[in-house]
Amino acid sequence: MRALILLALFFLPALAQEPGGYLLGRILALDPEGVARVEVQGGVKEALLPADGGGFRPGMRVVLYQEGGRLYVAEPDRMPWLVGLLFLFAFLAALLGRGKGLRGLLGTLLSLLVVVYLVVPRVASGGNPLLYALLGSLGVLLFTIYWVHGVNRKTTAALLGTLASVLFVLLLSLYFVGAMGFTGLASEEALLLKQWGGVDLLSLYLAGVVVGALGALTDVTVTQAAVVQALAHANPRFGLGELYRRGMEVGYDHIGSLVNTLVLAYAAGSLPLFLLLTKDPTPLRFLLNTEPFAAEIAAMVLGSLGLLLAVPLTTLVAAFLFQGGKAGPGEHPHVH
Repeated sequence: MRALILLALFFLPALAQEPGGYLLGRILALDPEGVARVEVQGGVKEALLPADGGGFRPGMRVVLYQEGGRLYVAEPDRMPWLVGLLFLFAFLAALLGRGKGLRGLLGTLLSLLVVVYLVVPRVASGGNPLLYALLGSLGVLLFTIYWVHGVNRKTTAALLGTLASVLFVLLLSLYFVGAMGFTGLASEEALLLKQWGGVDLLSLYLAGVVVGALGALTDVTVTQAAVVQALAHANPRFGLGELYRRGMEVGYDHIGSLVNTLVLAYAAGSLPLFLLLTKDPTPLRFLLNTEPFAAEIAAMVLGSLGLLLAVPLTTLVAAFLFQGGKAGPGEHPHVH
């Protein structure tokens, strides 16, 4: 899943380019011989359907491909639905999250712009994917976490906990990826990139592991820092040890729910791989040893380890910053 997302982002700048042989049209009728009559560019033409029919029906808007004077029905036109879904998400985020939801949307947009127009071009020109992905992501994180949650001790504790956890995940990833002899060729997308050349596939895999955990880390660390802040506000006499102990009482529940959530989230993204387990005659021990399976399992465990470590690290940093009632009720939760 991470490789698919990175590959999609790789091609996002192409949205501003000419569509080439692609056209948009609407199916008027379907013939049993696998030909569709489509309305395109103000006229009616015939286009060949996929061999299996593709599930197309009259009235459906479709993407057409023109080659050698023939038209082919390629895909349903999904962009209007995707745009509508994105607008629904933006509307609900702004409505339910109010100011923070709106700032979160702007921060997300900034993150995508940095990845697409700063990180991806440098990687495509031969730069190290891990280096540029880390620099871009951490730069955006530094800005967005303060932009969304305000400049205060809570967000500083969350940021420090996130950075420490990312460093931990990176060091573990470098060690275990080297020990297991990964090449980065764990997917069809990676094989395609290898044919094009110019991309360090192993660094790209590492970037996917580390950056993929970064967004979830921010959510975990901000929540845990907020717990410690609430405890310090409730009783300003709490010291470092007491704040840490009480904060971790919530943190243990946080860790318990994280383990279950992470396993299910990664498992859902790896369902095609799991289905292969039931079809491949290779013994399970040797099938799991292959790079596609081992790389997915390693990414899941490494990201999970970073999230688990983020809870005590952030709790400790927040307890240090809030001990003795520092930045109590007078600290503004966010800045305008």
